[in-house]
Amino acid sequence: MNRTTVGWRLGLAALLALAAGCFRNTLSTIELDVPAMKSEACAQAVRDAVAKLGTGPDGAVRDVRADVAARKAWVTYDNVRLGRRNVEVAIRHAGFAVNDLPADEDARKQLPPDCQ
Repeated sequence: MNRTTVGWRLGLAALLALAAGCFRNTLSTIELDVPAMKSEACAQAVRDAVAKLGTGPDGAVRDVRADVAARKAWVTYDNVRLGRRNVEVAIRHAGFAVNDLPADEDARKQLPPDCQ
């Protein structure tokens, strides 16, 4: 093999190695404490708030699960397109305290009584 062929192959190998790094997993799942999520209606309000960030296979949010008994929600999202705080703020603006963020008081007043 001549030097040109070896150089070309090394260059191609390096390019393929770099390209492989571009396909890393960009999904994260976060656990959220939502103390006022006391009923299925509250859980649906939380899911709806997160869904506004964009759901589905092409959306930034891939999955939203809620456990009313534990008053927790789990959101799987594309961490390149969306940040953890974006998810928390969406829930806050829906009227729920979440993790270390207090509820938006005007939105909280609009929730059903069992979610306040």
